[in-house]
Amino acid sequence: MTHPFGNRLKLLRKKRGFTMEKLGAAVGVAKTTISGYENGNREPPLAVITKLAHALRTTADYLLGITDAEEQPFLSPTADASAEAPFFHWNGAELDEQELRTIRDFIASIVAKNKRRTSEERSS
Repeated sequence: MTHPFGNRLKLLRKKRGFTMEKLGAAVGVAKTTISGYENGNREPPLAVITKLAHALRTTADYLLGITDAEEQPFLSPTADASAEAPFFHWNGAELDEQELRTIRDFIASIVAKNKRRTSEERSS
């Protein structure tokens, strides 16, 4: 019997460089609990699924097999800001193209910084 949730959990855990123990610590469960999730012997509560998705930089939908998109960006760095402008508001005010570019650039810099930090942590 296959366990799509467990298979995806194990795949991403290894891909992101987590041991069962480290992932368990990150989400507040024991190593044996992570093992149970991966083997299909245990089902995580919704709160744990959310924590797992966050720790593994994915979505709950991906872990649950609802989508095959491993990562779903909120704003694509290659997206055309003018096409998105009518759909973004902040405190009731519509964001113009320049504001969207500024936000997109800020998010891209945070993502790049986090990738560098993650890479440095793995090589340490």
